[in-house]
Amino acid sequence: MSDRLDDLRVARYARQLLVPGMGEAAQLRLGAARVRVVGADGVAAPALVHLVQAGVGKIWVDDPEAVAPQDVGSWLHRPADVGRPRAAAAIEALGRLSGLVAVEPYPVGGVPTATLVAAPSTAQALHAAEAARRAGVPHVVLEPDADGGAVVSIPPGAPCYACARSTSAGRPPLPGAAALGALAATELILLVASPGAVPGRRFDLVRGVATVRPTVRLAGCACGAGASAPPEA
Repeated sequence: MSDRLDDLRVARYARQLLVPGMGEAAQLRLGAARVRVVGADGVAAPALVHLVQAGVGKIWVDDPEAVAPQDVGSWLHRPADVGRPRAAAAIEALGRLSGLVAVEPYPVGGVPTATLVAAPSTAQALHAAEAARRAGVPHVVLEPDADGGAVVSIPPGAPCYACARSTSAGRPPLPGAAALGALAATELILLVASPGAVPGRRFDLVRGVATVRPTVRLAGCACGAGASAPPEA
């Protein structure tokens, strides 16, 4: 990886480079990252767009389902996409947003730098989050509920998603999903760009108001093994 941004990337990310906590080193880490995004429906779409615009180097889209009517109008999917494989439709749409980011199908067995989980069911979210925990990579889980939901950030060594998840969750209407997706993508960007800066935490978004609290490990959870010595970033 180069230790300097080229002129094209400096021009593209000029405003982002001025954000406190970012800068050139952080942007380089984003550019070198491989982010697996589990889910590409209307809820995940805002997060995917946010990651592309931020300059994540490679995005692996992991979603085996087809575009549904409720996905239309979600920043990515058009009426003509209904019935198409959701990952393929998302990759095509995201590819038009930036020539500096590679957007590809998730290669089975591929090890990402970080994972964003926007899975359509709790079981799928738990499975994807546990895979990320076992791989020792930071991950963020988007948990929609009614017109808001929650975002759980899990750096290596933090309490896992099984410890921090809500006991009930549903899929929100798209306006709520847009705010939730942008928040989830921002948390993932911070985890990748500034390792160690984001603790394990949970944001709850209710009626447009976000509250944050640290996550707590459940007694006896497997994620506690070796938690005192998280892997190097």
